[in-house]
Amino acid sequence: MTAEVQPAPRRIIPPARTAALLGLLVLVGFVIRIDALRNSAPDVPVLGDARAYHLLAENLADGRGYIRPYEFAADGTEIKTAEYPPALPVVLAAATKAGASSETSQRLLLCGVGALTVGLVGLIGRRLGGDSAGYLAALLAAIHPGLWNSDVSLMAEPLASFTGAALVVAALWVVNRPDRWRWAAFGAVAGLGCFVRSEFLLMGPALMAVVAWKTAEAWRPRLGRLALGVGVLVAVLVPWTVRNLVAFDGQLVPLSNNSGSVAQGANCGAAYSGPFKGLWVTNVSLDGNDADQSRAGCFAGFDLTDDDEAQAAARLRADGIGYLTDHKGQVPGVVAARLGRTFGLYQFEQQRNFAGAEGRNVLWDGRGTRSFQLLALVGIAGLVVSSVRRTRTWERWLLVVPPAAVVVIVAFTYGNPRFRAAAEPAVVVLAALGALDVVGAVVGRSAGVAGAGAAEVDGIEGAEGGLVPLVEEDG
Repeated sequence: MTAEVQPAPRRIIPPARTAALLGLLVLVGFVIRIDALRNSAPDVPVLGDARAYHLLAENLADGRGYIRPYEFAADGTEIKTAEYPPALPVVLAAATKAGASSETSQRLLLCGVGALTVGLVGLIGRRLGGDSAGYLAALLAAIHPGLWNSDVSLMAEPLASFTGAALVVAALWVVNRPDRWRWAAFGAVAGLGCFVRSEFLLMGPALMAVVAWKTAEAWRPRLGRLALGVGVLVAVLVPWTVRNLVAFDGQLVPLSNNSGSVAQGANCGAAYSGPFKGLWVTNVSLDGNDADQSRAGCFAGFDLTDDDEAQAAARLRADGIGYLTDHKGQVPGVVAARLGRTFGLYQFEQQRNFAGAEGRNVLWDGRGTRSFQLLALVGIAGLVVSSVRRTRTWERWLLVVPPAAVVVIVAFTYGNPRFRAAAEPAVVVLAALGALDVVGAVVGRSAGVAGAGAAEVDGIEGAEGGLVPLVEEDG
């Protein structure tokens, strides 16, 4: 049995030749995304999150502040909001100020973000497995439809994938040299990720905890490093939280009011049983259609008649938690359905068809989920092979943290394939490393068998060669 290999950490920034080759793969990823935007991406839905992000950015760029988009579009009413985390609207507002005000130009910008994610994935792969792993990881990220089909939508997922990859890069950067400045940068990246999607509130501290545990030998430095990273994360959130305190008359909204709509839409009768089990279910009346009695009790919008958005969100949250408490016996089955929807194991066709309402190509959304499943299986196989051969370094387990965080978030919210976005880069790297591990094991076994056979033949020939002179000498 070979001893566990612990190679010296590689620099995050590669030499010029490697950087150039990774740059070519970034370009390949960008071309693939542009082609998808031109030829397979559906139009931005008239209603939904994608359009809301565009309108939020437009209002910010025009100086109206962060206000509810559809109410202003309908009658000019300006209502302060924190329903959506602010990162994507701010990015799109900056793009609007720079002249990229159309939906198409903003989607083009997100294609560029997706291409940069390809580069980060390549850096992670190279750091953990060498140049071959880096190139393979970047290639997989470039062609994986689970990434590029989301990158062409006007949603937060391209930023989530980019930030998820950046967070892993930051973690490995700290592993290389865990000084205070690097820990502060680690916390800042995690904090910025929270402005993209709320799952970074779990993913960031979880990664910090693992890195702190493995880079220090005593409890005091471990806790000190973790406290520094989490402290910087909180400090990054403070300005936004203060803004919300002012906007909502002293009510504490650390990140988003979306928790209210999620709680009610994911914890209601239609979300706990029937064809929509495990989903977030809305009963909002759209385009003149009446609300559906089968979805009664599910999310029906923010009632802002007498209260502000934060107060309305608090009521929704209380309703959702109350329903969950009254139906605790159904929760395990609902959680299983949520996870099944996210990872393509339950209601696959139904879930795939919902992608169109979020601005993604329906066919390629399904293929992206199947591709994700294959990548995950290869990654798991690689972890098993490297564990048996003891060629795995502990840093690879950092890649398990983002998918694990997604599992926890989905279990507590609802199922949707796009919730994989922040973990998708880590799974791609795991697959690249796993593929090389499996191939290496097979080639090594073949070489070992061939070597044993050659040694056996050599032994026979040696015995025969040894007998000849002995006979000759005796004769």
